[in-house]
Amino acid sequence: MEKSRIPVMIVAAWLLVCGQIYAQEHRFMVFFQDKNSDYSVENPQQFLSERAIKRRADQNIPINSEDLPVNSDYIASVAETGAKVFYTTKWLNGALVQTDSGTLAAVSALPFVNAVELVAPGPLKAALPRSDRNIMEANASRMQSTDVQNHMLGVDLMQQEGITGEGMMIAVFDGGFLGVDQVTAFEHLQQNNQVVSTFDFVGNGQDVYRYGDHGTKVLSVIGANNPGVFTGSAYNADFALYITEDVSGEHRIEEYNWIFAAEMADSTGVDIINTSLGYSEFDDPEMDYSQQDLDGMTAAISKAVKIAASKGMVLTVSAGNEGNSPWKSITAPADVSDILTVGAITEDTVKASFSSVGPTVDGRIKPDVVALGVRTSVINRNGNLVFNNGTSFSAPQIAGLAAGVWQANPDFDYLQVIQSIRDAGHQSLNPNNQTGHGIPHFSATKELVLSTEDPQKQAFLRLYPNPVGNRLYVFTEVPLSTITLFIHNIQGQKYLEYRKENVAAATELFIDLPLLPSGVFLLTALTEDSAGTYRLIKE
Repeated sequence: MEKSRIPVMIVAAWLLVCGQIYAQEHRFMVFFQDKNSDYSVENPQQFLSERAIKRRADQNIPINSEDLPVNSDYIASVAETGAKVFYTTKWLNGALVQTDSGTLAAVSALPFVNAVELVAPGPLKAALPRSDRNIMEANASRMQSTDVQNHMLGVDLMQQEGITGEGMMIAVFDGGFLGVDQVTAFEHLQQNNQVVSTFDFVGNGQDVYRYGDHGTKVLSVIGANNPGVFTGSAYNADFALYITEDVSGEHRIEEYNWIFAAEMADSTGVDIINTSLGYSEFDDPEMDYSQQDLDGMTAAISKAVKIAASKGMVLTVSAGNEGNSPWKSITAPADVSDILTVGAITEDTVKASFSSVGPTVDGRIKPDVVALGVRTSVINRNGNLVFNNGTSFSAPQIAGLAAGVWQANPDFDYLQVIQSIRDAGHQSLNPNNQTGHGIPHFSATKELVLSTEDPQKQAFLRLYPNPVGNRLYVFTEVPLSTITLFIHNIQGQKYLEYRKENVAAATELFIDLPLLPSGVFLLTALTEDSAGTYRLIKE
């Protein structure tokens, strides 16, 4: 059901019927009939950073009319009616305005205005500080810090290889980053100027170090670093921090705040966006989404997430914490394709009962992958190590993993990064709507990525049968002075090593595998001048 383009007179009538004061100001999205931009795709440097242009060029993504800023004359004309204009969206070709019903009618009468949408009652104001929502505190009795969550994804091995996010830029959209500018675990971000962009779209200002600390905790999973106590997954990355969530209420405005932030992130040159937010029900029931809307294309935020992904960014999105509620399903924008929707599991790798499930209304599997979401280690506003539950904290773990995969494979596009993480899930060959493709692991992700890097590197061998029973045949078409084969699981545990010298061309080798358990494995083949990694299924 389309909900983002509503004729202006219907909105005005709704305000009167509901008893709203006619002169009271509310917030609306105003959408324009055409782009008619002042800018040209031939001069992208006028509206995109060099880094954003390079990201598109590296991935062969064209700059198109969607990237062009909205028409400045349209904005000026809207402002001349007396309406206050706050932010614009080039992707959806509109602007956020604040006005009363009388002025709204004047805005609607402008010839270039297509439609409006009521997105929040009352004027824009800074959200009042309050306790974090949807956060289930656990007692901080477990002594290990980030060891469990990092080891589960192979982030510890990733960091041992020196991959800690250098050269990557990650945006975190949330409700507040209280304490990030003060506590020890984030000192390196301030000292090294790793926070490159900030904006509060709720309060219309640059200061994001206020309100609550939900964003602080989410950021800590990726970017905090207190040696010996807490290690974020990609702490050497650069970060953009944006407040989009208004903790004083729940209205459609938060979806549009996300859109404004995503466009800023895109223009800045961000590589990865983490969103630990989801939307289904609002304070105004007229704004609610139904489960039939979970098609990845209906919710305003889902439309924007799909566009953001198409610009070459990897998006990690929390699946939602509705598993124990009547809703149960994922929430928008977790319904979008070509992103990584992340569910939550326990330390015992069991699905967390609260973790939202799929599928999408059109039958796609969600979540895509899972990470630790029960007793996840985070840093709070006071710099203390605490343990929280929620998919809010499993999603940023995958964001950090994605940063490592991309840093290790800079020639990859966003879809290859996403697919490599899905493929490295421990149940990637049998995904489901509870835990998706399972738990990805950096070692497996790395090897699977390398196996697709150059198909010619693998052409010298053929494996059969696959799936395999107790005997695997390996056929080589070329002579080899030496070949070494390793079979290991996706966590990197080696099960078998086989070596053969002076192998003639057109030779069929065989390996007996009676002790290899059932499951998914990787076979790595090394010769004097070639290497390849193959996925092997043991029945």
